[in-house]
Amino acid sequence: MARRIVWIAFVAGALALALGAGAAYGSIGDVFGSVHDLGSSGNPTCAQCHIPHKADGIYLWAMTPSTRLSGLGANCFSCHDGAIAGQWIPDYANHPVNPGVEGQDCDRCHDAHEGTNWMFTKDIPSVTWANANLCGYCHNTGVHTHPTDVLTNLPIDRSWDPDAAPADFSGTRLFNEPGTAVAPSGDAYIKCATCHVPHGGVPGTHMNSMAYSESASSHSPLCENCHQ
Repeated sequence: MARRIVWIAFVAGALALALGAGAAYGSIGDVFGSVHDLGSSGNPTCAQCHIPHKADGIYLWAMTPSTRLSGLGANCFSCHDGAIAGQWIPDYANHPVNPGVEGQDCDRCHDAHEGTNWMFTKDIPSVTWANANLCGYCHNTGVHTHPTDVLTNLPIDRSWDPDAAPADFSGTRLFNEPGTAVAPSGDAYIKCATCHVPHGGVPGTHMNSMAYSESASSHSPLCENCHQ
């Protein structure tokens, strides 16, 4: 038991050094019990992703980074390439990032240790834009925006399953009130992520989950999914 405590402390200390004083990981303990908790008896949680010796890539990474992306994405996609976790293939349209730039890479929106909210979105203290409304933290245009946090059951197509074969990024999702989970049926709330998906959105649009307009008609699939 004592050896295990020493090992966990060693890994945690090495991880703290790797993240650095300026890193924005405030709730590292939240990873325990989350889907990123890959530990088991005799296999400490932290050591599943980070090792102090013979690490590969940044953040003392324990696995082989993906060669399809650079920066933090290379670490994320060492699991999220369909081999271990969800199949978030980078060939889909994705929100622009600046690889390797702290706060502007995958960590622009995600904190791998923030296991208590929707899709590991960053928890931003004292900011009302969080979870499924995280888009508004950067894209808060003030007036003339579609209402959010409205209770409804309007969408006809609420499907959204990127892990399906083939992947399905279409549909408009509704969420529970805090925006921490998708509500597949019944009355639920409109959030930013109801219409916009940072991964798999319609290319050439504002990351819309469905086409805003049809080139051959005056119809709007995205709007008409709710507004008949």
